[in-house]
Amino acid sequence: MMRWIGLFLSAAMACLGVSAAHAQSWPNGPVKMFVGFGAGGSTDIIARDIGRELEKMWGQPVIVENRAGANGAIAAGQLAKLPADGQTLMMIVSGHVTNGHLNPKQPFDAMKDFTPIVQIASSPLLIFAHPSFPANDVKSMLALAKEKPGALSYTSPGTGSIQHLSMELLAYLADVKLTHVPYRSGALALNDTLAGHVPLSVLSVLQALPHLQAKTIKPLAVTSARATDILPDVPALAEAGLKDYEAELWYVVIAPAGLPAALTQKINADVVKIVKSPEMQKKLADQGARPVGSTPDQARAFMQAESDKWGKVIREANIKGE
Repeated sequence: MMRWIGLFLSAAMACLGVSAAHAQSWPNGPVKMFVGFGAGGSTDIIARDIGRELEKMWGQPVIVENRAGANGAIAAGQLAKLPADGQTLMMIVSGHVTNGHLNPKQPFDAMKDFTPIVQIASSPLLIFAHPSFPANDVKSMLALAKEKPGALSYTSPGTGSIQHLSMELLAYLADVKLTHVPYRSGALALNDTLAGHVPLSVLSVLQALPHLQAKTIKPLAVTSARATDILPDVPALAEAGLKDYEAELWYVVIAPAGLPAALTQKINADVVKIVKSPEMQKKLADQGARPVGSTPDQARAFMQAESDKWGKVIREANIKGE
């Protein structure tokens, strides 16, 4: 028995040694970073900011690939089938853990088929309107919605996105009917509201902020628990009468399931170093995002908690995927 235990421990130590050696020699070529949305959205912006810094650290290109569709599920499904060698990563957002609740036949599991590596940041959402919109706050907007059920429409980056769910939760709690107009990216959703084709939209503060500063959109509320430092004059929905309302967009880097622990820790440490740098902290804060820089275990626990929270909302509000 002792001989077998010794052989097992030797084999385990050998595997750890190989894993550590692989982590030290990695990456051995360009690293891809999937983004499940089109270029110009907040996910794309943060992925490229992080990618540029990782290129300097790793001495290899970090190529951001936009594989838009199905609220990020197309890119995630492709990632799940790839080797867990660290050569392909993905920047996911909140919709990654809600897609399965909306589409039970989704061919992958949002938790089991991936290795969470690090949470980059969280960002409140901003509900805003075209400047010509008659309401100047959420209470007035809801009054309009009650007068003409379904007449008010809003854009989002896609069905099942946290932006979509945040508005569905708003409508459910306020007992109004809003019409959802989904797009393939936040940039496309923003464009139609800027053009006045759809009166309302909900996007991350990060993405909407330049247009807010240019006064080409009208802010109504943020979806965080309280007003944010960067938009102190924009009220939170809880302040508009929706007690305990909170919804935030978050960004997490993942890899296929089975990524070696040593490699997971290396990528985590490198990304956290970037997130904790004064330059990146300021860049994220200036765009309305709250830097995080979690451990892999914290990222996994956070994703599971978000899945549980929004799964309950989806069931109680009877929200269906397309």
